[in-house]
Amino acid sequence: MSSSMEQLQNAAYRGVQKFKHGIFSEIRMFYIARVVKYDKKNHVADIQPLANLSDGQESAQYLEVPVSENCYMLDEWFERIKPEFKKLDANPHNSTSLSDKFPKKKLMRKGVPVICAVLDRDNDNWDGKANTYDPNTSRLHDANDSIVIGVLGGDAVNG
Repeated sequence: MSSSMEQLQNAAYRGVQKFKHGIFSEIRMFYIARVVKYDKKNHVADIQPLANLSDGQESAQYLEVPVSENCYMLDEWFERIKPEFKKLDANPHNSTSLSDKFPKKKLMRKGVPVICAVLDRDNDNWDGKANTYDPNTSRLHDANDSIVIGVLGGDAVNG
């Protein structure tokens, strides 16, 4: 094979690799973020992605991102059941301190790192229920259509 043919093949290979990288860099799937604000009534969070952009600049925040139930369900259960455990602890016939064993902080809260999934389609018109919906735009794999699917920080004692 001539050297010019080999150079042409190498250039074509590098071109295909750059093209593939360009496509992959535009597809959003999952990312790690920090909760900037959490609305526990509506179960939405304002989040700050932790990975900086390629130029070192911080990524833009995403506002009112839906939060998956598994991220806050235990927090709400502890909140409902703690008064009952306090009643048990206050009973003079018991020598328990069960309510003291509850986590000190909520798992889903401002400042915790979370994992976010990017939906395939625009979720602007989704009502948060199991109803079908028509996407508002033709957006695909856009981080504006994210949901928080997990909390990465905390533990059973400290939240």
